[in-house]
Amino acid sequence: MPSELLEALTNLSNIRWVTAIPAAVVIFVLCTLLYRLTLHPLAGFPGPFEARLSGSWRNRRYLKGSWHDDILQVHEKYGAIVRISPDELSIVDEHATKQLYGHGSKALKTEWYGTWDSKEFPNLFSTRSKAEHSFMRRRVSPAYSMSAMLRYEQYIQPCLDLMMDGFRKHADQGHPVVMSNWLDWLAFDVVGTLAYGQSFGQLETESDKLGLGKMIHEGFYVLSNVGHWIGQSRILQSPAFGKVLTMMGVPNPFDTFNNWTKTIIQERRQNAGKHERYDMLQHFMEMKSTTGGPATDVDVLGEAVNIIGAGADTTSIAMGTCLYYIVRHPDVYQKVQKEIDEYYEQNSLQRAITYQQTQELPYFTAAAREAMRLIPSITYQLPRVMPEEMVVAGRSIPAGTHVGVSPIAANRNKSVWGLDANEFKPSRWLESEEKTRYLNANDMTFGGHGARMCIGRNLALVEVHKFLGQFLRDFDVAFEDPEKPWRLHSQWFAVQSDMRMKITARRDKTA
Repeated sequence: MPSELLEALTNLSNIRWVTAIPAAVVIFVLCTLLYRLTLHPLAGFPGPFEARLSGSWRNRRYLKGSWHDDILQVHEKYGAIVRISPDELSIVDEHATKQLYGHGSKALKTEWYGTWDSKEFPNLFSTRSKAEHSFMRRRVSPAYSMSAMLRYEQYIQPCLDLMMDGFRKHADQGHPVVMSNWLDWLAFDVVGTLAYGQSFGQLETESDKLGLGKMIHEGFYVLSNVGHWIGQSRILQSPAFGKVLTMMGVPNPFDTFNNWTKTIIQERRQNAGKHERYDMLQHFMEMKSTTGGPATDVDVLGEAVNIIGAGADTTSIAMGTCLYYIVRHPDVYQKVQKEIDEYYEQNSLQRAITYQQTQELPYFTAAAREAMRLIPSITYQLPRVMPEEMVVAGRSIPAGTHVGVSPIAANRNKSVWGLDANEFKPSRWLESEEKTRYLNANDMTFGGHGARMCIGRNLALVEVHKFLGQFLRDFDVAFEDPEKPWRLHSQWFAVQSDMRMKITARRDKTA
Protein backbone atom coordinates (compact mmCIF):
# COMPACT_ATOMS: atom_id res chain seq x y z
CA MET A 1 0.00 0.00 0.00
CA PRO A 2 2.70 2.54 0.87
CA SER A 3 4.49 1.85 -2.41
CA GLU A 4 1.26 2.32 -4.36
CA LEU A 5 0.63 5.65 -2.61
CA LEU A 6 4.17 6.83 -3.29
CA GLU A 7 3.85 5.83 -6.93
CA ALA A 8 0.60 7.77 -7.24
CA LEU A 9 2.09 10.87 -5.68
CA THR A 10 5.20 10.82 -7.82
CA ASN A 11 3.42 10.06 -11.05
CA LEU A 12 2.71 13.54 -12.39
CA SER A 13 0.56 12.11 -15.11
CA ASN A 14 -2.03 11.35 -12.46
CA ILE A 15 -2.18 14.96 -11.35
CA ARG A 16 -3.67 17.53 -13.63
CA TRP A 17 -1.59 20.66 -13.97
CA VAL A 18 -4.64 22.79 -13.20
CA THR A 19 -4.65 21.16 -9.77
CA ALA A 20 -0.88 21.12 -9.29
CA ILE A 21 -0.33 24.83 -9.82
CA PRO A 22 -2.89 26.05 -7.24
CA ALA A 23 -1.63 23.43 -4.81
CA ALA A 24 1.94 24.61 -5.29
CA VAL A 25 0.86 28.21 -4.72
CA VAL A 26 -0.96 27.27 -1.53
CA ILE A 27 2.05 25.32 -0.27
CA PHE A 28 4.37 28.21 -1.11
CA VAL A 29 2.17 30.73 0.70
CA LEU A 30 1.83 28.50 3.76
CA CYS A 31 5.58 27.93 3.89
CA THR A 32 6.21 31.66 3.54
CA LEU A 33 3.82 32.48 6.36
CA LEU A 34 5.29 29.77 8.55
CA TYR A 35 8.79 31.10 7.87
CA ARG A 36 7.76 34.65 8.78
CA LEU A 37 6.28 33.42 12.05
CA THR A 38 9.12 31.14 13.12
CA LEU A 39 12.42 31.43 11.23
CA HIS A 40 12.47 35.00 9.92
CA PRO A 41 15.20 37.19 11.55
CA LEU A 42 12.42 39.39 12.97
CA ALA A 43 10.23 36.50 14.14
CA GLY A 44 11.05 37.14 17.79
CA PHE A 45 9.87 40.75 17.82
CA PRO A 46 6.36 41.52 19.09
CA GLY A 47 3.60 42.98 16.98
CA PRO A 48 0.07 42.38 15.73
CA PHE A 49 -0.34 38.83 14.41
CA GLU A 50 -1.43 40.04 10.96
CA ALA A 51 1.60 42.34 10.73
CA ARG A 52 3.91 39.38 11.32
CA LEU A 53 2.35 37.61 8.33
CA SER A 54 2.06 40.39 5.73
CA GLY A 55 2.24 44.12 5.12
CA SER A 56 -1.54 44.33 4.90
CA TRP A 57 -1.88 45.34 8.56
CA ARG A 58 0.22 48.48 8.03
CA ASN A 59 -1.07 49.19 4.52
CA ARG A 60 -4.75 49.09 5.45
CA ARG A 61 -4.21 51.52 8.30
CA TYR A 62 -2.23 53.85 6.09
CA LEU A 63 -5.07 53.80 3.54
CA LYS A 64 -7.68 54.27 6.26
CA GLY A 65 -5.92 57.39 7.53
CA SER A 66 -5.77 56.32 11.17
CA TRP A 67 -2.01 55.83 11.54
CA HIS A 68 -1.65 58.68 14.06
CA ASP A 69 -3.76 56.61 16.47
CA ASP A 70 -2.67 53.12 15.41
CA ILE A 71 1.07 53.62 15.88
CA LEU A 72 0.56 55.02 19.37
CA GLN A 73 -1.67 52.11 20.34
CA VAL A 74 0.72 49.37 19.19
CA HIS A 75 3.70 50.93 20.97
CA GLU A 76 1.59 51.28 24.10
CA LYS A 77 0.71 47.58 23.84
CA TYR A 78 3.98 46.01 22.61
CA GLY A 79 6.68 48.39 23.82
CA ALA A 80 9.63 50.19 22.24
CA ILE A 81 9.98 47.83 19.25
CA VAL A 82 7.00 46.71 17.19
CA ARG A 83 6.97 44.55 14.07
CA ILE A 84 4.57 46.41 11.76
CA SER A 85 5.19 44.23 8.70
CA PRO A 86 7.19 41.04 8.09
CA ASP A 87 10.34 42.99 7.19
CA GLU A 88 9.92 46.26 9.13
CA LEU A 89 10.18 47.36 12.74
CA SER A 90 8.85 50.54 14.29
CA ILE A 91 11.09 51.88 17.05
CA VAL A 92 10.49 54.36 19.84
CA ASP A 93 13.85 54.87 21.53
CA GLU A 94 15.83 58.09 21.89
CA HIS A 95 19.24 56.51 21.21
CA ALA A 96 18.04 54.62 18.14
CA THR A 97 16.34 57.75 16.80
CA LYS A 98 19.56 59.73 16.99
CA GLN A 99 21.52 56.91 15.38
CA LEU A 100 19.05 56.73 12.51
CA TYR A 101 18.31 60.40 11.89
CA GLY A 102 20.92 62.40 13.79
CA HIS A 103 24.15 64.12 12.80
CA GLY A 104 26.53 61.79 10.98
CA SER A 105 24.03 58.94 10.75
CA LYS A 106 25.14 56.06 8.54
CA ALA A 107 21.59 54.85 8.03
CA LEU A 108 20.36 54.82 4.44
CA LYS A 109 16.90 55.53 3.12
CA THR A 110 15.00 52.46 1.96
CA GLU A 111 13.69 51.80 -1.55
CA TRP A 112 10.36 53.27 -0.42
CA TYR A 113 11.80 56.71 -1.14
CA GLY A 114 12.16 55.74 -4.80
CA THR A 115 8.42 56.28 -5.07
CA TRP A 116 9.07 60.00 -4.77
CA ASP A 117 11.81 60.08 -7.40
CA SER A 118 11.30 62.45 -10.30
CA LYS A 119 13.57 62.35 -13.32
CA GLU A 120 12.50 65.89 -14.16
CA PHE A 121 12.75 67.37 -10.66
CA PRO A 122 15.33 65.70 -8.37
CA ASN A 123 14.51 66.47 -4.75
CA LEU A 124 16.07 66.37 -1.32
CA PHE A 125 13.43 64.11 0.13
CA SER A 126 13.75 61.20 -2.28
CA THR A 127 17.47 61.14 -3.00
CA ARG A 128 19.24 58.26 -1.28
CA SER A 129 22.76 59.34 -2.23
CA LYS A 130 24.38 61.13 0.71
CA ALA A 131 26.69 63.06 -1.64
CA GLU A 132 23.82 64.19 -3.84
CA HIS A 133 21.71 65.07 -0.80
CA SER A 134 24.57 67.11 0.65
CA PHE A 135 25.06 69.06 -2.59
CA MET A 136 21.35 69.71 -3.12
CA ARG A 137 20.83 70.86 0.46
CA ARG A 138 23.96 73.01 0.51
CA ARG A 139 23.00 74.97 -2.60
CA VAL A 140 19.55 75.93 -1.30
CA SER A 141 20.07 76.07 2.48
CA PRO A 142 20.85 79.83 2.48
CA ALA A 143 17.36 80.45 1.06
CA TYR A 144 15.82 78.52 3.99
CA SER A 145 18.01 79.90 6.78
CA MET A 146 16.48 81.82 9.66
CA SER A 147 18.30 85.00 8.63
CA ALA A 148 16.73 84.67 5.17
CA MET A 149 13.29 84.12 6.70
CA LEU A 150 13.65 87.33 8.70
CA ARG A 151 14.42 89.18 5.45
CA TYR A 152 11.38 87.56 3.84
CA GLU A 153 9.14 88.62 6.71
CA GLN A 154 8.26 91.81 4.84
CA TYR A 155 6.78 89.63 2.06
CA ILE A 156 4.96 87.31 4.47
CA GLN A 157 3.20 90.12 6.35
CA PRO A 158 0.90 91.24 3.49
CA CYS A 159 -0.47 87.69 3.27
CA LEU A 160 -1.26 87.75 6.98
CA ASP A 161 -2.87 91.18 6.68
CA LEU A 162 -5.08 89.94 3.85
CA MET A 163 -6.08 86.98 6.00
CA MET A 164 -6.98 89.20 8.96
CA ASP A 165 -9.06 91.44 6.68
CA GLY A 166 -10.98 88.37 5.55
CA PHE A 167 -11.53 87.31 9.15
CA ARG A 168 -12.88 90.76 10.07
CA LYS A 169 -15.36 90.56 7.21
CA HIS A 170 -16.66 87.18 8.35
CA ALA A 171 -16.65 88.22 12.02
CA ASP A 172 -18.74 91.31 11.23
CA GLN A 173 -21.21 89.15 9.31
CA GLY A 174 -21.35 86.57 12.11
CA HIS A 175 -20.09 83.80 9.83
CA PRO A 176 -18.01 80.94 11.24
CA VAL A 177 -14.87 80.14 9.26
CA VAL A 178 -13.40 76.79 8.29
CA MET A 179 -10.01 77.53 9.83
CA SER A 180 -8.33 74.48 8.27
CA ASN A 181 -9.08 75.94 4.83
CA TRP A 182 -7.86 79.42 5.73
CA LEU A 183 -4.58 78.08 7.10
CA ASP A 184 -4.03 76.13 3.88
CA TRP A 185 -4.67 79.25 1.84
CA LEU A 186 -2.26 81.29 3.94
CA ALA A 187 0.50 78.69 3.75
CA PHE A 188 0.21 78.29 -0.02
CA ASP A 189 0.04 82.04 -0.64
CA VAL A 190 3.18 82.60 1.44
CA VAL A 191 5.01 79.88 -0.51
CA GLY A 192 3.84 81.45 -3.76
CA THR A 193 5.01 84.87 -2.64
CA LEU A 194 8.47 83.65 -1.66
CA ALA A 195 9.19 81.00 -4.31
CA TYR A 196 7.25 82.38 -7.27
CA GLY A 197 7.31 86.11 -6.68
CA GLN A 198 3.52 86.29 -6.35
CA SER A 199 0.84 84.66 -4.24
CA PHE A 200 -1.40 81.94 -5.62
CA GLY A 201 -4.44 84.10 -4.89
CA GLN A 202 -6.02 81.67 -2.46
CA LEU A 203 -6.68 84.15 0.34
CA GLU A 204 -8.04 86.70 -2.10
CA THR A 205 -10.46 84.25 -3.70
CA GLU A 206 -11.02 82.23 -0.51
CA SER A 207 -10.50 79.07 -2.53
CA ASP A 208 -7.91 76.47 -3.50
CA LYS A 209 -7.05 78.36 -6.66
CA LEU A 210 -5.16 76.23 -9.21
CA GLY A 211 -6.18 73.18 -7.15
CA LEU A 212 -2.76 73.07 -5.47
CA GLY A 213 -3.96 71.92 -2.07
CA LYS A 214 -6.04 69.09 -3.51
CA MET A 215 -3.18 68.08 -5.81
CA ILE A 216 -0.65 67.94 -2.97
CA HIS A 217 -2.93 66.10 -0.54
CA GLU A 218 -4.02 63.47 -3.03
CA GLY A 219 -0.59 63.13 -4.65
CA PHE A 220 1.24 62.64 -1.36
CA TYR A 221 -1.41 60.19 -0.17
CA VAL A 222 -0.96 58.05 -3.29
CA LEU A 223 2.85 58.20 -3.33
CA SER A 224 3.29 57.46 0.36
CA ASN A 225 1.06 54.40 0.08
CA VAL A 226 2.05 52.82 -3.24
CA GLY A 227 5.66 52.79 -2.06
CA HIS A 228 4.72 49.87 0.19
CA TRP A 229 3.08 47.86 -2.59
CA ILE A 230 4.62 45.58 -5.19
CA GLY A 231 5.98 47.62 -8.09
CA GLN A 232 5.86 50.82 -6.04
CA SER A 233 5.14 53.77 -8.36
CA ARG A 234 6.72 52.39 -11.53
CA ILE A 235 3.33 52.25 -13.24
CA LEU A 236 2.49 55.82 -12.24
CA GLN A 237 5.86 57.08 -13.46
CA SER A 238 5.80 55.26 -16.78
CA PRO A 239 5.24 57.35 -19.95
CA ALA A 240 2.55 54.88 -21.00
CA PHE A 241 0.47 55.71 -17.93
CA GLY A 242 0.49 59.40 -18.83
CA LYS A 243 -0.50 58.63 -22.41
CA VAL A 244 -3.40 56.47 -21.24
CA LEU A 245 -4.69 59.31 -19.05
CA THR A 246 -4.42 61.72 -21.96
CA MET A 247 -6.33 59.34 -24.23
CA MET A 248 -9.02 59.08 -21.56
CA GLY A 249 -9.28 62.85 -21.40
CA VAL A 250 -8.04 63.05 -17.82
CA PRO A 251 -6.14 66.33 -17.30
CA ASN A 252 -2.80 66.31 -15.51
CA PRO A 253 -2.85 69.13 -12.92
CA PHE A 254 0.94 69.02 -12.69
CA ASP A 255 1.22 70.01 -16.36
CA THR A 256 -0.92 73.10 -15.87
CA PHE A 257 1.02 74.11 -12.78
CA ASN A 258 4.43 73.44 -14.35
CA ASN A 259 3.55 75.55 -17.39
CA TRP A 260 2.47 78.39 -15.12
CA THR A 261 5.72 78.09 -13.15
CA LYS A 262 7.85 78.14 -16.30
CA THR A 263 6.17 81.39 -17.33
CA ILE A 264 7.01 82.94 -13.94
CA ILE A 265 10.68 81.92 -14.25
CA GLN A 266 10.97 83.24 -17.80
CA GLU A 267 9.45 86.58 -16.79
CA ARG A 268 11.92 86.91 -13.90
CA ARG A 269 14.85 86.10 -16.20
CA GLN A 270 13.70 88.62 -18.78
CA ASN A 271 13.54 91.29 -16.10
CA ALA A 272 16.88 90.39 -14.52
CA GLY A 273 18.36 93.41 -12.76
CA LYS A 274 15.02 95.19 -12.57
CA HIS A 275 13.82 93.29 -9.49
CA GLU A 276 14.71 94.85 -6.15
CA ARG A 277 13.27 92.05 -4.03
CA TYR A 278 15.53 89.16 -3.12
CA ASP A 279 13.26 86.23 -2.43
CA MET A 280 13.63 82.47 -2.67
CA LEU A 281 13.00 82.49 -6.41
CA GLN A 282 15.90 84.87 -6.90
CA HIS A 283 18.17 82.62 -4.87
CA PHE A 284 17.14 79.57 -6.89
CA MET A 285 17.96 81.43 -10.11
CA GLU A 286 21.42 82.36 -8.85
CA MET A 287 22.38 78.93 -7.49
CA LYS A 288 24.61 76.42 -9.29
CA SER A 289 23.39 73.50 -11.37
CA THR A 290 24.53 69.94 -10.71
CA THR A 291 27.27 70.46 -13.32
CA GLY A 292 28.62 73.56 -11.59
CA GLY A 293 27.29 76.03 -14.13
CA PRO A 294 24.40 78.48 -13.77
CA ALA A 295 21.11 76.96 -12.69
CA THR A 296 18.90 75.87 -15.57
CA ASP A 297 15.18 76.50 -15.74
CA VAL A 298 14.69 72.85 -14.77
CA ASP A 299 16.85 73.37 -11.65
CA VAL A 300 14.86 76.45 -10.67
CA LEU A 301 11.54 74.80 -11.44
CA GLY A 302 12.49 71.78 -9.36
CA GLU A 303 13.32 73.85 -6.27
CA ALA A 304 10.23 76.01 -6.69
CA VAL A 305 8.10 72.85 -6.80
CA ASN A 306 9.97 71.26 -3.89
CA ILE A 307 9.17 74.10 -1.51
CA ILE A 308 5.46 73.47 -1.95
CA GLY A 309 6.01 70.05 -0.41
CA ALA A 310 8.51 71.29 2.18
CA GLY A 311 6.81 74.49 3.26
CA ALA A 312 3.07 74.62 2.59
CA ASP A 313 1.26 71.68 4.18
CA THR A 314 3.77 71.33 7.01
CA THR A 315 3.22 74.97 7.97
CA SER A 316 -0.56 74.84 7.64
CA ILE A 317 -0.73 71.76 9.86
CA ALA A 318 1.55 73.32 12.47
CA MET A 319 -0.62 76.45 12.66
CA GLY A 320 -3.81 74.40 12.94
CA THR A 321 -2.36 72.15 15.62
CA CYS A 322 -1.24 75.11 17.73
CA LEU A 323 -4.60 76.82 17.48
CA TYR A 324 -6.44 73.57 18.24
CA TYR A 325 -4.58 72.85 21.47
CA ILE A 326 -4.54 76.42 22.71
CA VAL A 327 -8.28 76.90 22.20
CA ARG A 328 -9.06 73.46 23.67
CA HIS A 329 -7.35 74.49 26.90
CA PRO A 330 -8.96 77.72 28.20
CA ASP A 331 -6.32 78.24 30.90
CA VAL A 332 -3.54 78.11 28.30
CA TYR A 333 -5.54 80.29 25.91
CA GLN A 334 -5.99 83.00 28.55
CA LYS A 335 -2.31 82.97 29.54
CA VAL A 336 -1.11 83.10 25.93
CA GLN A 337 -3.46 85.93 24.98
CA LYS A 338 -2.62 87.86 28.15
CA GLU A 339 1.11 87.55 27.43
CA ILE A 340 0.59 88.84 23.88
CA ASP A 341 -1.58 91.75 25.06
CA GLU A 342 0.91 92.80 27.72
CA TYR A 343 3.78 92.74 25.23
CA TYR A 344 1.85 94.97 22.83
CA GLU A 345 0.98 97.42 25.58
CA GLN A 346 4.41 97.49 27.24
CA ASN A 347 6.13 98.10 23.90
CA SER A 348 3.42 100.37 22.46
CA LEU A 349 3.17 98.19 19.35
CA GLN A 350 1.01 99.73 16.65
CA ARG A 351 1.71 97.07 14.02
CA ALA A 352 1.73 93.30 13.73
CA ILE A 353 4.15 91.49 16.00
CA THR A 354 7.35 90.21 14.35
CA TYR A 355 8.80 86.74 14.67
CA GLN A 356 11.73 87.96 16.78
CA GLN A 357 9.32 89.74 19.11
CA THR A 358 7.32 86.54 19.62
CA GLN A 359 10.52 84.89 20.87
CA GLU A 360 10.37 87.25 23.87
CA LEU A 361 7.11 85.58 24.96
CA PRO A 362 8.16 82.44 26.86
CA TYR A 363 4.76 80.92 27.57
CA PHE A 364 3.48 81.66 24.07
CA THR A 365 6.47 79.93 22.44
CA ALA A 366 6.24 77.01 24.89
CA ALA A 367 2.57 76.48 24.02
CA ALA A 368 3.38 76.46 20.30
CA ARG A 369 6.23 73.98 20.72
CA GLU A 370 4.14 71.70 22.88
CA ALA A 371 1.27 71.64 20.40
CA MET A 372 3.56 70.86 17.46
CA ARG A 373 5.16 68.08 19.50
CA LEU A 374 1.84 66.34 20.04
CA ILE A 375 0.85 66.31 16.36
CA PRO A 376 3.85 66.68 14.05
CA SER A 377 3.02 67.44 10.43
CA ILE A 378 4.19 63.97 9.33
CA THR A 379 2.78 60.90 11.08
CA TYR A 380 3.88 58.01 8.82
CA GLN A 381 7.07 56.03 9.40
CA LEU A 382 10.37 57.45 8.12
CA PRO A 383 11.96 54.17 6.95
CA ARG A 384 15.69 53.50 7.09
CA VAL A 385 18.01 50.53 6.61
CA MET A 386 19.79 49.67 9.86
CA PRO A 387 23.48 50.42 9.13
CA GLU A 388 24.84 47.99 11.71
CA GLU A 389 23.63 45.74 14.48
CA MET A 390 21.98 47.80 17.20
CA VAL A 391 20.71 46.98 20.67
CA VAL A 392 17.40 48.69 21.41
CA ALA A 393 15.53 48.15 24.66
CA GLY A 394 17.71 45.11 25.31
CA ARG A 395 16.96 43.53 21.93
CA SER A 396 19.54 43.04 19.18
CA ILE A 397 18.40 44.23 15.75
CA PRO A 398 20.49 42.84 12.88
CA ALA A 399 22.20 45.06 10.33
CA GLY A 400 20.21 45.51 7.14
CA THR A 401 16.85 45.48 8.91
CA HIS A 402 14.27 47.98 7.72
CA VAL A 403 13.33 50.15 10.66
CA GLY A 404 11.42 53.36 11.04
CA VAL A 405 10.27 55.98 13.48
CA SER A 406 6.95 57.78 13.36
CA PRO A 407 7.46 61.38 14.56
CA ILE A 408 4.20 61.30 16.49
CA ALA A 409 5.24 58.12 18.34
CA ALA A 410 8.71 59.50 19.10
CA ASN A 411 7.18 62.71 20.42
CA ARG A 412 4.94 60.73 22.81
CA ASN A 413 7.75 58.50 24.14
CA LYS A 414 7.17 58.40 27.90
CA SER A 415 10.81 57.64 28.66
CA VAL A 416 11.67 61.05 27.18
CA TRP A 417 8.59 63.19 27.75
CA GLY A 418 7.37 61.67 31.01
CA LEU A 419 4.30 59.72 32.01
CA ASP A 420 2.21 62.72 30.91
CA ALA A 421 3.66 62.57 27.37
CA ASN A 422 0.17 62.50 25.82
CA GLU A 423 -0.92 65.63 27.67
CA PHE A 424 -0.72 69.21 26.44
CA LYS A 425 1.60 70.76 28.99
CA PRO A 426 3.47 73.90 27.81
CA SER A 427 5.23 74.23 31.17
CA ARG A 428 7.42 71.18 30.39
CA TRP A 429 9.45 73.50 28.11
CA LEU A 430 10.00 76.06 30.88
CA GLU A 431 11.38 73.93 33.72
CA SER A 432 15.08 74.56 33.12
CA GLU A 433 17.54 75.31 30.33
CA GLU A 434 19.03 71.83 30.70
CA LYS A 435 15.61 70.16 30.40
CA THR A 436 14.73 72.27 27.37
CA ARG A 437 17.98 71.31 25.62
CA TYR A 438 17.21 67.65 26.29
CA LEU A 439 13.69 67.96 24.88
CA ASN A 440 14.97 69.79 21.81
CA ALA A 441 17.47 67.02 21.18
CA ASN A 442 14.66 64.44 21.15
CA ASP A 443 12.01 66.46 19.33
CA MET A 444 11.00 64.85 16.01
CA THR A 445 8.47 67.53 15.05
CA PHE A 446 10.47 68.39 11.93
CA GLY A 447 11.91 64.94 11.23
CA GLY A 448 15.50 64.19 12.20
CA HIS A 449 18.32 66.48 13.12
CA GLY A 450 21.08 68.15 11.13
CA ALA A 451 21.03 67.47 7.39
CA ARG A 452 17.93 65.27 7.62
CA MET A 453 15.73 67.84 9.36
CA CYS A 454 12.90 69.25 7.24
CA ILE A 455 14.43 72.10 5.27
CA GLY A 456 11.20 74.11 5.57
CA ARG A 457 11.43 74.21 9.38
CA ASN A 458 12.36 77.89 9.67
CA LEU A 459 9.59 78.98 7.33
CA ALA A 460 7.09 77.04 9.42
CA LEU A 461 8.35 78.53 12.69
CA VAL A 462 8.22 82.11 11.44
CA GLU A 463 4.77 81.71 9.94
CA VAL A 464 3.31 79.85 12.94
CA HIS A 465 4.46 82.41 15.48
CA LYS A 466 3.50 85.42 13.38
CA PHE A 467 0.05 84.02 12.66
CA LEU A 468 -0.71 83.10 16.27
CA GLY A 469 0.67 86.36 17.62
CA GLN A 470 -1.37 88.52 15.27
CA PHE A 471 -4.54 86.42 15.23
CA LEU A 472 -4.87 86.02 19.01
CA ARG A 473 -4.23 89.73 19.45
CA ASP A 474 -6.90 90.74 16.94
CA PHE A 475 -9.58 88.08 17.57
CA ASP A 476 -11.30 85.93 20.15
CA VAL A 477 -11.99 82.44 18.85
CA ALA A 478 -13.96 79.32 19.80
CA PHE A 479 -14.92 76.06 18.11
CA GLU A 480 -18.35 76.09 16.52
CA ASP A 481 -18.90 72.55 17.84
CA PRO A 482 -16.55 71.75 20.76
CA GLU A 483 -17.61 68.08 20.53
CA LYS A 484 -16.35 67.89 16.93
CA PRO A 485 -13.55 70.46 16.74
CA TRP A 486 -11.90 69.03 13.63
CA ARG A 487 -11.19 65.92 11.59
CA LEU A 488 -7.67 64.49 11.56
CA HIS A 489 -6.68 62.14 8.75
CA SER A 490 -3.21 60.64 8.30
CA GLN A 491 -2.21 60.58 4.65
CA TRP A 492 1.54 61.06 5.07
CA PHE A 493 0.74 64.48 6.52
CA ALA A 494 -1.61 64.84 9.49
CA VAL A 495 -4.23 66.51 7.30
CA GLN A 496 -6.79 68.60 9.18
CA SER A 497 -10.27 69.43 7.93
CA ASP A 498 -13.67 70.68 9.12
CA MET A 499 -12.05 72.92 11.73
CA ARG A 500 -15.00 75.30 12.02
CA MET A 501 -14.49 78.24 14.36
CA LYS A 502 -16.42 81.28 15.53
CA ILE A 503 -14.32 84.43 15.57
CA THR A 504 -14.99 87.81 17.16
CA ALA A 505 -12.92 90.91 16.47
CA ARG A 506 -11.25 92.43 19.53
CA ARG A 507 -11.79 95.95 18.25
CA ASP A 508 -9.96 97.63 21.12
CA LYS A 509 -6.92 95.38 20.58
CA THR A 510 -6.48 95.34 16.80
CA ALA A 511 -3.05 96.62 15.82
